[in-house]
Amino acid sequence: LSPSSAASDVSKRQIKCCLATFLWVFFRFHKNYHTLVYEMRQWEKVLGTVHYKSDFLCFIRMCAGFREYRSLLLFRLGDAGMILSGIVPHQRSTFFITESSKIGKGLILQHGYSSILFPESMGDNCQVWHNVTIGRTHDKGPRPIIGNNVKICAGSFVLGGIKVGDNVTVGAGTMLVKDVPENCVVCGNPAYIIKQDGEKVHIKL
Repeated sequence: LSPSSAASDVSKRQIKCCLATFLWVFFRFHKNYHTLVYEMRQWEKVLGTVHYKSDFLCFIRMCAGFREYRSLLLFRLGDAGMILSGIVPHQRSTFFITESSKIGKGLILQHGYSSILFPESMGDNCQVWHNVTIGRTHDKGPRPIIGNNVKICAGSFVLGGIKVGDNVTVGAGTMLVKDVPENCVVCGNPAYIIKQDGEKVHIKL
């Protein structure tokens, strides 16, 4: 890198750290502070970043380093987050339509761009990749109920009044419009189960 380019990178990091420090005030004094800390630590764990004992340093690392995390944080902050979204850079193509209280703690956005999250409810410790749509099959129709520890991979659609059980992985590019039992891996269009309780299977939904 040229000296000017290196200096620019340092300046950008400094700006991000200053912005993260500003956001810390909203994070620290939020009514669901302990839940926000849990979610932040889940990001640290899943993404394999450096572990900080200090919640403050961990927060600075996440906010400064991950646009997707800032997007989720603004969503969790509610009305304050909506106001801050005008000045805080975040993943603007991630759309949360369901209220925060219906999406369990520990949500991870893997890249997150061009995704729409509109479930009836979603459990704890879920992961959503990019280009994912969760919602209705038609206007005013029912929406999915998603369990705990569910991973919805890139380019998938989870639609309609279906139930997705705990510990389910929805493979990339899947069109899911039917119920899925717990402990499964599903993929395809139409979707079918390729693994259940750790065993390889081929079960139509």
